[in-house]
Amino acid sequence: MFNLIFTSVNAQKKSFYPEGTENKKSQNKHQKEDRSKEEYQYKNYYYLALKQKALDNFDEAVKYFEKCIKLNNLEAASFYEISKIYLEKNNIKESLEYAKKAFFLEKENKWYAVFYAENLFVNKKYLEAIKVYKNLIKLDKENEDYYLELAKNYLYNNDLKSAIRTYNALETIKGINHYTSTQKHKIYTELKDFKNAARELELLLSEYPFDIQIYEMLSDCYILEGDFDKAFDTFQKIVKLNPNSATIHLTLSDYYLHRGNHEKYEEELEKAFLSKYLDPVTKLKKIVPLLSSLTSNTDSSFLFIFKLSNILISLYPELETPNMIHAELLQMDNQLESALFYYKIVVKKNPNQQRSWEKLLFLELELTNLDSLNTYSEQAIELFPTNSLFYYLNGLSYFYNKDYLNTIEAMEIGINFVASNPNLSSEIYSILGNSYNEINDFKKSDESFDKALEFSPNNVQVLNNYAYYLSLRGENLKKAKQMSMKTIEMFPNEANYFDTYAWILYKMKNYMEAKIWMQKALDITESQTFYDHMVDILTELGELEQAEIYRIIEPKNENNE
Repeated sequence: MFNLIFTSVNAQKKSFYPEGTENKKSQNKHQKEDRSKEEYQYKNYYYLALKQKALDNFDEAVKYFEKCIKLNNLEAASFYEISKIYLEKNNIKESLEYAKKAFFLEKENKWYAVFYAENLFVNKKYLEAIKVYKNLIKLDKENEDYYLELAKNYLYNNDLKSAIRTYNALETIKGINHYTSTQKHKIYTELKDFKNAARELELLLSEYPFDIQIYEMLSDCYILEGDFDKAFDTFQKIVKLNPNSATIHLTLSDYYLHRGNHEKYEEELEKAFLSKYLDPVTKLKKIVPLLSSLTSNTDSSFLFIFKLSNILISLYPELETPNMIHAELLQMDNQLESALFYYKIVVKKNPNQQRSWEKLLFLELELTNLDSLNTYSEQAIELFPTNSLFYYLNGLSYFYNKDYLNTIEAMEIGINFVASNPNLSSEIYSILGNSYNEINDFKKSDESFDKALEFSPNNVQVLNNYAYYLSLRGENLKKAKQMSMKTIEMFPNEANYFDTYAWILYKMKNYMEAKIWMQKALDITESQTFYDHMVDILTELGELEQAEIYRIIEPKNENNE
């Protein structure tokens, strides 16, 4: 009986619940639980990713965001975050890939759209970026940034006219403004459409009638257009608005230069330079191009440029560049002592100004200020210990004071720093050859002269001195004769070279030919050395009376070069 009732109850239960219903409920429950676990895991990974990102652990952050994507690849946020990280690390291609996925998953999200467009711009995909910004404008016609970014992409895509149309569209919403008008002015100027460039500025001035900068731009535009009358009228307006404006004098000077009125050009430029309202950098930018065109102090523009330089020195004596410019102009005008004074100011203000050190030292040498040359060349060597030129000049300061040991020391150090300058190498070895000769180290003297000729085979001073020293010692006279003849071939009117050649012939006991060449030297100039040599030659020839005449003659001029 009990079994029958139980079976009946079960039968009734089957009649109320269709077969399989309990299994489906259980399955749905499990699915909900799985989804809940996945959502929890997703949120957990996302939180950990944001935490690692905040700690600048970008690689770890990307790993967690990738785990989020693996759990749910239809959620845009993780793609967006990875894209931002890659852009931060300058991995622009990878950034674009993830930005694109985020955008296409949620096209209605403006932040994803803007970021995708920015990525496209960085990757130089301007046409695709243009499409995105156009779509953003459709969604939000009042957003100024969208128009500006769209115009920027047009500009980079070299579609200048579309950029102008975009700025015009923005102005219909926001009205005429400084940025869009000046941008259009720049574009029209680049297109050489100066008429429309001027029109944009004219419209802008209708909104901002007291903006001097716009007037200055407009005057430039009129000049480029060739409408000088309008340009001049604009200048007058600027003067009325700001009588103390220094820049207007610069603009007027350019205007008069274009018109060929040099007198007015110089007058306006001088006014600009005298103004305390114009910064020194702008003034220097104006004078430097003028300097590059100068070749000598006889140039017609020299006096005017020198006047501008004087103004700069009087207004800015503490600045390095005005002093350097003034020094160079004084040197060009052969005012060497004054030039030296200003070069010394330059190197005091900026000891690293190597070019000014070089000019200073060469001026000391030219003025034969040997002690000063020595002092300043020592300072230059301390600052630039690998500059061979400074050792050379330092050596000369000793050489001309006949301090040959110190000369040799400076030159031997300096020669090690010469790089790809055969003339300087030859000059240094030339001085070494002379110095070693003076201390009777003839072996090193000859070696130095030979090296000098290796670097510069036609160094006439080396050829003459080397040949003469050999003749004095009576050594290697054939080589001396060849070198001496080479100097005569190069300089056929130089008496000293004739004298050297005659003396070599004398040493070779070729007295008749020596007399001929010695007479050639005396025909050019008189010198006690030449007379002494002629006396020796005539004596060897037995022409004693003639020799006595030369012995008592006093030279009318000396040339012991």
